[in-house]
Amino acid sequence: MPHDQPPSPAQNHPVWLYILLGAIFAGLAIWGVIAYRGHKDTQAANAKAQELQAAFIAAGLPTYSNTSEVARTLGTDGGAVCDTPKALAKSFLKLQLSNGAAGPGQRPIRVARQTLKGELLIIQTYCPEKLSGFKNFVNNFNYAEVVRG
Repeated sequence: MPHDQPPSPAQNHPVWLYILLGAIFAGLAIWGVIAYRGHKDTQAANAKAQELQAAFIAAGLPTYSNTSEVARTLGTDGGAVCDTPKALAKSFLKLQLSNGAAGPGQRPIRVARQTLKGELLIIQTYCPEKLSGFKNFVNNFNYAEVVRG
């Protein structure tokens, strides 16, 4: 390669630009890790989780061995269960009302009453103000005697 020709663009790398971009991305990554604060277990969340576990035991439902899992999932406000209890119940019920087949093989099946009992107990514990609306919604189905009381 003769020396009188200018170097090709591939050989003329601005190293300072790569160093600057690397420092910016590293700084953003470090800031993101420091700034991220996941849903921490609080005393209130643990107390609600223990209350829910006791309600599950009293109702004869299976419980988690570790209440911190329940506290992380439901937090202090009940999470998705209390955000849209009717939509969540409707989706669970629709999933359980069919055998998963399509067309002529599809037929209704029995809904596990434990699902309704569990959701009822979660709503009672975390968002009791939504309990009557949930009961009205579920009682429209003739198989849900479990929440009539």
